[in-house]
Amino acid sequence: MKKLFTIIASLMMLGFATTATAGNYNPCNPCSMHKAANPCNPCSMKKMKSHANPCNPCSMHKAANPCNPCSMKKMKSHANPCSMHKTANPCASDAKKPIRKHAYNSFQEAATAGKKMWNDENLGTSGLACLSCHADSILLHLDKNQNFPHYVKMVGDVVTLDQMINYCMLNPMQGKQLDANSKEMTAMAAFYRANRMNYMRKHR
Repeated sequence: MKKLFTIIASLMMLGFATTATAGNYNPCNPCSMHKAANPCNPCSMKKMKSHANPCNPCSMHKAANPCNPCSMKKMKSHANPCSMHKTANPCASDAKKPIRKHAYNSFQEAATAGKKMWNDENLGTSGLACLSCHADSILLHLDKNQNFPHYVKMVGDVVTLDQMINYCMLNPMQGKQLDANSKEMTAMAAFYRANRMNYMRKHR
């Protein structure tokens, strides 16, 4: 009988200890799931309707957590690099500086202007036109499906399309370089792309 009382007493003490442990969650555990929500847990899912967990950088509280750089607060945060606030987002400003006067209204318009330049023997002083060396897709190496910039053996360097155009302007055609922001450079690049697009459609 005495042994039975001892067993019952031990079980009662064990139950009390378990309850105490559950009620007093481990404060050193940052992921504690205690109902009171450990404030040191950055991923706490406690329903804090009146205030968001200040340790949670992704808090979606209406007041917008100032530590969240992607906060969607109505009064856009100036610290948010993606903010559409005109004083915060440099791309949202109305004060745009043009790179040149307006030149074309469509890609096709630019490509058509580029085709005329491609056939023009007066672009340089050598009497050659782009067409003289690049009469077809093979001489443009479109079959290699290379995107610019890439290494060009003739140049001996890695060049962009604009740089390749200027290399030809200076050397085979013995003319002047085209300004990178000029409508002429845009036209030449557009015609090259139109050629490449046409080649890709034919050789799918």
